[in-house]
Amino acid sequence: MKLIHKKYLCKTVLLFLLILIGGWSSGYCDTSQAWLTNAATFSLSSRLDLKISQHGRYLDITYSDPYLKNFQGGIAVKLPKNFYVATLYRRDHVHIQDTVYNENRITLETGWKTKVAEKWDFDVRFRTEIREYEEEIKEDHLRFRLRLRLRSELNIGKLRLKPFVAAETFGKSKIFTAQASRFYLGMFFPLSEHVEFGINYIWLATRGAESIHILHSGFELKF
Repeated sequence: MKLIHKKYLCKTVLLFLLILIGGWSSGYCDTSQAWLTNAATFSLSSRLDLKISQHGRYLDITYSDPYLKNFQGGIAVKLPKNFYVATLYRRDHVHIQDTVYNENRITLETGWKTKVAEKWDFDVRFRTEIREYEEEIKEDHLRFRLRLRLRSELNIGKLRLKPFVAAETFGKSKIFTAQASRFYLGMFFPLSEHVEFGINYIWLATRGAESIHILHSGFELKF
């Protein structure tokens, strides 16, 4: 694909981001949370990766008052033409006020990435999540997630930065309209050849609920 064609792709992505932001920008009260995600990727071969992560969510922006924790692990397979597929298992434990429940989630994921300019990359990710709850607080269901993301690189002296912007929309198996959306804006800071620290803002908007402003951070390890 020529770069001139990829420029149109870049504009389409930015338009998609603006539509999502505008479509969810009114009619909600705001609250804030903090999320923490630490992840590691281990290269098993030229085409096979092992991925593990641990994620926590907190009701306070200062990373206090935890209410959710999970562990996720799985295998990703690299395909030709910059495509990949992955299967992941995730175990959630939620304890918020007097409500406690556990969730088992199997994720089938595929994605693709390309370069849209000299220092700009674009990637798309689609997930199908099979969500099963051990308690009857929620109904088991399928959830679909589509994320578009633009990433870049920026050098300020010896400091290397990796800014990114992304948008993600969610839908359930029985409801064919978007039920939730996320907007991401953040930065990764490479600390070494194998370690990066990321920090970003997430705006989470859900139909029928108040929107949430999230401070998200964590480390990514790659070996």
